[in-house]
Amino acid sequence: MKFKVACLQMGTKLGDKQANLSKMISMLDDAAKQDVKLAVFPELALTGFSCGEKHFELSEPIPGPTTEAIGRKAKEHGMYVVVGMPEKGNIAGVIYNAAALVAPDGKVIAKYRKSHLALYLHWGDIICEEQEIFRRGNELSVFKTELGNIGILICQDSDFPETWRTIALKGAEIVTFPSASPPGFKYMWYNELTAMAYQNSFYIIATNKVGKESYDFHGIKAELESFGGSIILDPLGQIIKNAKEFEEDIIVAEINTDEVAKNRWATKLLRDRRPELYKEICKME
Repeated sequence: MKFKVACLQMGTKLGDKQANLSKMISMLDDAAKQDVKLAVFPELALTGFSCGEKHFELSEPIPGPTTEAIGRKAKEHGMYVVVGMPEKGNIAGVIYNAAALVAPDGKVIAKYRKSHLALYLHWGDIICEEQEIFRRGNELSVFKTELGNIGILICQDSDFPETWRTIALKGAEIVTFPSASPPGFKYMWYNELTAMAYQNSFYIIATNKVGKESYDFHGIKAELESFGGSIILDPLGQIIKNAKEFEEDIIVAEINTDEVAKNRWATKLLRDRRPELYKEICKME
């Protein structure tokens, strides 16, 4: 099945949900002009990444006000939309770094809670307290849609090849990947994602945030920058389309989900797996 997908690479106004939502609505209108059927926003696009404990006040249930607003646009344009946002959990005081999948009928049909949270306190000048704010999600899921089987991973999840392989084995044909990766990780961004697309023979729609966020970390002035460079990859790990770095951008590419089965047949990478040899990586310590 052929259709167009888009990375909506945006910068955020830290903690200003209304400003960020307005920008997201505008970007969806722009993507719709190119007949996009699946659009992906960056990680925590609604709030920005570095809100710290303010994420508690900014979080919303999914479905909720933001997904309803995005849903109205999704319905207007006949589009699936993946939006990164802080989710208010069912347990009071528990929040998640999440992504919602909104369908063309305007309804949330799925959500994913980031399962691997970053904690960087000793990596150059990068400070990340994500583990102090959010609870980890506990499920790697694939969602059936009329466009094909869609998986969702978020940022740090990409550093664990087991996450990609798991959703491949669950039937993913397309993986949407919201992120907020800094410039120091550029070498990983391109190399890692191309390898995962090839090894698992699926499309990856990877949307990275762009811009700088200034914030306080326990009285320390800190700054987080994301470099953009969003990419759309085919099942052979080839970059179909790539976005500009260090500025907002929208990239659109046509994909064909029939290529997933075709390339898996050609490479034999999933057929020739030897699970009996891999037991070591599944041991619980």
